[in-house]
Amino acid sequence: MKSVQFSVTSRLAGDAAVIYPKGYLNSLSGESLVNECGIYIGKGITKIVVNFSETGLINSIGISLLLQIIEDLRNIEGTICCTNMSKFLQDTFEMLGLIQHMQVFPGESDALKYLNAKTV
Repeated sequence: MKSVQFSVTSRLAGDAAVIYPKGYLNSLSGESLVNECGIYIGKGITKIVVNFSETGLINSIGISLLLQIIEDLRNIEGTICCTNMSKFLQDTFEMLGLIQHMQVFPGESDALKYLNAKTV
């Protein structure tokens, strides 16, 4: 498997931030994901969608950094939605118990519809 350099891009969709991690999510790349989410949380955004369509692997440190994002959102009564997860990622998150702390949707538009209907 060819290694892809990790990057994070994002956009604002109404009152939700949509985050696009790309590549292998590990310690260094996880920090950039936490920082990107932190920018939005710092601006008062309480709804975050993480689109995993271009993230195939995540290691234990990447998982712990994702837990940090979940905790940061929990502290402000926010919501995290994860979309476009591979079966491997979804199975991993389920096995680790992360699924109970997030909303999971097949696609980004499904998550945004859910968040638009949710009052925070």
